[in-house]
Amino acid sequence: MADSTSFNLEVLQAVDPAKAPKNASSPASRAGRFFTWLSLSVVAAIAVVPMISLANEEARTMTLLAASDDEVRNLLATEGAVVGSPDYLETLSELSLEIPKPDLASAEAAARKAVQLDPSRAHVWARLAWLETQKVGGKVNEASLDALGRSMDACPLCSQELIAWRFNFVLANWASMPAPMRRRAFEHADLLRWIGPNAEFLAEMRVKAKQNGIPFDDYRAAVETPVRTWDIMAGRAPTGA
Repeated sequence: MADSTSFNLEVLQAVDPAKAPKNASSPASRAGRFFTWLSLSVVAAIAVVPMISLANEEARTMTLLAASDDEVRNLLATEGAVVGSPDYLETLSELSLEIPKPDLASAEAAARKAVQLDPSRAHVWARLAWLETQKVGGKVNEASLDALGRSMDACPLCSQELIAWRFNFVLANWASMPAPMRRRAFEHADLLRWIGPNAEFLAEMRVKAKQNGIPFDDYRAAVETPVRTWDIMAGRAPTGA
């Protein structure tokens, strides 16, 4: 058996020095590495830019939330104020209605821009439903019904507060509500019976409905749900077989 040391030496001596790998890089390989580095840098920059933009928009929204009424009013008077992320625009729309002298035009402009960028903004659609009524003396029109329907589509049951607001809005404008919209509002409001402290609110809605001739109990009884009020009996102990 050959000595491993001499074998390795023979192998090394058999290698043609002219064909051995060189440590020094050729101009072509250096250029290749440079362009690879450059490409990676560009990709990294492209990935970072949206993150920076998002952080800036979040900062703008937080600053807006902390703004005083005067600051909000001055901002609304600035040309091009209704520009930003959906969160920023939704916040701007809301604050436009909370200042001492509500700016309905700015509130609507910001709201419409917000849902244009993000149609899933259910609260913004609901605000637009109300804003539309303010154009026609507090009455519901087709645009208001469309916005209300879009709010229901975007968030059927995701927010107790929003469900309650829409339910109240439908009852307050009962005569202008199509039958499918009425039934849908009752179906969504049925959830409020089973979650959250909504008993007082629903009792108040029932009283107001009866005062205005709305068959509240009939609509509620017609809601398709696996659980009814009489199915739940507080304090009832389970019976044995």
